[in-house]
Amino acid sequence: MGVVLALLFGAQVFCSWRDQALCLQCLTFQSHCHPRGSNERSSTTTLKTLSIAQADFRANDRDGDKVSQFWRADVAGLYALAPGGGPAIKLIDLSAAAADDRPRTDIQKYAVKSAKAGYWYRAIRHVDEDPKAPDPDRFAFCAYPDSPAAGKFLFIVDESNTIYRSEAKGRRGIDVFPDDAELRTQWSKVD
Repeated sequence: MGVVLALLFGAQVFCSWRDQALCLQCLTFQSHCHPRGSNERSSTTTLKTLSIAQADFRANDRDGDKVSQFWRADVAGLYALAPGGGPAIKLIDLSAAAADDRPRTDIQKYAVKSAKAGYWYRAIRHVDEDPKAPDPDRFAFCAYPDSPAAGKFLFIVDESNTIYRSEAKGRRGIDVFPDDAELRTQWSKVD
């Protein structure tokens, strides 16, 4: 109704998905017009879930090594890690674990590797961390679209639990969480 009223009163209606002044699918209220938006919302929700899983992993010593630390190896381990040969810890949903683009924990007996709502996920390190010895008191993840049709943005989160986004522009994820200067100039906070 808002689109129709805007048109009646002479306002220009802009559809960012179709990159044109008027999207006829928006005008006719077709919900499949903007699939990227729902994929992007799903990816930020998944990143929040990964952060919550990290807090649980650390607080409850989910790997059973008697050390309070975050899980740094991958995304899949937050589901499939099975300390001492016991059951998997399943701190995240299986679809997020299957969407790990670089799993180091075996996820094959639980799921086939596939994007979740058009996005892939990856555990990354901070720019100032030694790649061979990641800080157990920090973590970071990125989410990136499988294709331009799946989403426009890369998303990142770290132990601060703040999600940031940057235009993907063909990038297939990142390997390091940016420093503060890059966050200020090339990324924006997601509300």
